[in-house]
Amino acid sequence: MPKKKGGKIAAVIEIGSDMVTMLIAQNQGGNIIELDRLECFFDLEKEIATTGRIGQPSILELCRILNGFQQEMTAFGVEQYKLFSTDFLRSAENFPFFLSQLTGRSGMLLSIIDDQEEKALLYWQMQKTMASFDRDKGDKYLYAVIGNESLGLALQSGKRQRLRQNLPITIFDVLQMREKIAADMEAAAPVMNEYLEDGLDGMDSYGFRKSVKTLVFADASLAEISRMCGVEIQDGRCIIPAEKLMSLGREIMEMLPEEAGKAYGLSLKQERAVYASILIYQKLTELTGVSVVIGVYGSLLGSLLEQILLKPERKEYDQYMQENALGCARTLAKRHGCPMEHAEKVADFAEKLYVKTGKLHPGADDLLYLKLACLLHNCGYFSDIEHHARCSASLIESFNLPGMSASDRHMIAEIQQTGEDRSLRVQQLRSYFLLADALDLCKKQKLSDISIRFDGDRLTVTTVYDGNLYLEKKAFDEAGKLFYEVFGVQPVLHVKTALLK
Repeated sequence: MPKKKGGKIAAVIEIGSDMVTMLIAQNQGGNIIELDRLECFFDLEKEIATTGRIGQPSILELCRILNGFQQEMTAFGVEQYKLFSTDFLRSAENFPFFLSQLTGRSGMLLSIIDDQEEKALLYWQMQKTMASFDRDKGDKYLYAVIGNESLGLALQSGKRQRLRQNLPITIFDVLQMREKIAADMEAAAPVMNEYLEDGLDGMDSYGFRKSVKTLVFADASLAEISRMCGVEIQDGRCIIPAEKLMSLGREIMEMLPEEAGKAYGLSLKQERAVYASILIYQKLTELTGVSVVIGVYGSLLGSLLEQILLKPERKEYDQYMQENALGCARTLAKRHGCPMEHAEKVADFAEKLYVKTGKLHPGADDLLYLKLACLLHNCGYFSDIEHHARCSASLIESFNLPGMSASDRHMIAEIQQTGEDRSLRVQQLRSYFLLADALDLCKKQKLSDISIRFDGDRLTVTTVYDGNLYLEKKAFDEAGKLFYEVFGVQPVLHVKTALLK
């Protein structure tokens, strides 16, 4: 097939739990136009769950499928592609051997999108779809994404997420439970109700039930779900009255997935995922007590294609993730009794120091980690005042911060606690944190602002204050020792009175 006129053509291939899918699309004037879609049924998740491995026949068949996809990409003139899967593949005992054979036989490199990144990409799609939605401005929304490893929940207020949590329930879990009680139809609904309530029990601990007025979910099967609820999709979303969704959930809970599929005209591919998703959304609706549920289309394929084909997309996504990380950090800090005026002041001073001395860390962009450490450094006070930094470190490593991996959270934790065994990168960031923290040592926000002069050998911080800054000056001088040791630059605090300003 000859290349169509227009912009760049790209392809995204997903090795899914029960399907291998390829989507080819083109950037035409800033709009992504789908050119081709190929799907092959391939139930890898069931094989891994049953045997713990990916068998050699499955590897050969998958490579055959991928080689066919490559021929199609060549025909369309695809300039860039991404082959990916989610975390479920890693659970196979022979995953390293599988990966090696896949690359050797197909010549294609496989990327694994982990559970956190999968949810982050879908949250981003939801936010873009909801951005132009004028209903109940200022309302708090509960975003729900059913991932391969867990159910993701995010409290969204305005443009920023305030809280994120993952709960241990998936489509595969729901289907397995339904299969176990298949023979006892009388007990199906009560057992499934209890099972779903138990899986969603963690909502209470994080306050999701008290905070939200509207539930928003992202699902690749939005067209089927909206049709089953008797509503239409408009502007990429559908508005479902809560009672309609709960009624549908109660109805299909009495059925097996294949029975629900026949009753509602679902394909074999659709029926299992749609069945389990509706039961989860129905229970979320019931537990939160919302009156309205909004469904949006959510697809990893679409999201990844946008990032390949639209240049501004990745930048906007990264900015969104940074804002979410800071928003969630603020919520978690408040919940752990942190003095937020102090935390915000330290984060502000640290940012100004870091930006002004950019020549000391060329090529590094660690400001987000520094700000997160500043916002969260007092969260351990509630459990142990004497060793609060150690407690804070433990909590930070356990927090769900958007875009922050376990290693990222470990680094943030290290920034705010003492210790000799630190990497250069951590010690550099810690030296900024200590200077900023010293400027508000008494947690009274005595200093409204600072000005900074950096000449290469000396860092002069100037502020205006008429009162007593003895403790702050002493702490600043002490903190300056690490800064001097790390950078060879001497920090100096210069205080002016208001009269001499």
